[in-house]
Amino acid sequence: MTFGFVDPWHQFLPREAGHVISLMGSGGKTSLLQVFADLYREIGLPVVLTTTTRSEPLSGMEALAVTELDKVDRDRLPDVFFLHGGLTTAGKWDGLPSETVDELGRLFPDRIVLAEVDGAAKLPVKLHREGEPVWPGRTSLAIVVMGTTAVGSRAGDILHRFGQVDWAPLADLKTWTVWEWDHALTLLLEPGGYLSQVPDGVPCVLALTGMGEQSDSIGLFAFVGQAMENSRLSLTMFCDLEGDQPVIRTAYNEEGDPA
Repeated sequence: MTFGFVDPWHQFLPREAGHVISLMGSGGKTSLLQVFADLYREIGLPVVLTTTTRSEPLSGMEALAVTELDKVDRDRLPDVFFLHGGLTTAGKWDGLPSETVDELGRLFPDRIVLAEVDGAAKLPVKLHREGEPVWPGRTSLAIVVMGTTAVGSRAGDILHRFGQVDWAPLADLKTWTVWEWDHALTLLLEPGGYLSQVPDGVPCVLALTGMGEQSDSIGLFAFVGQAMENSRLSLTMFCDLEGDQPVIRTAYNEEGDPA
């Protein structure tokens, strides 16, 4: 497979208010959420960020509980802010019901909605349990996030819910099993894995994070080549989200259509 690169990398993102972009997976969803928010702010399109699960409060992010909406002037809200369901006893932001996220297009018709739809406890890969991700019905683009820093590490150290969720395709994993590209491909493509969690009919983009720490370029591109043979994955983002200046490139299969 021959890859080409989209220029600019974010060409595929919608540019009209009302869209709901949902991020699922592990290994950098929150960082990528902030990258998208910064990008939209630069092009002058206001954003409301939210989550349908619990989230750690974002440093420096102006936030509002949904119960406070009736007390504020929506026209005076900042261009980027986080809407949550209130603080939990553990100090996290509670998520909104998916139906409430679907209503945000009506409440904020001039904004893009960016939503996290599952959590991964800051680990690069995860197993999903029943009932997650929690997708807003109006999701118009799904970003499927996977951390490549898992490769080469012990499964018990990098796989969220290891030993808690039984999933047949990875049933042979032991705590000490070294996570390989083949494991990542299984987690991405097999029934019950990441891609099958995305609702039918919703376009999706694969986002691979941890590029600054990934030295196995041969294994990486072999993995991406096999992943993009799936008709739902026409685009893959390569993301280094560490530091003050994220570096992102978006690849497409030159034998297909990047649009």
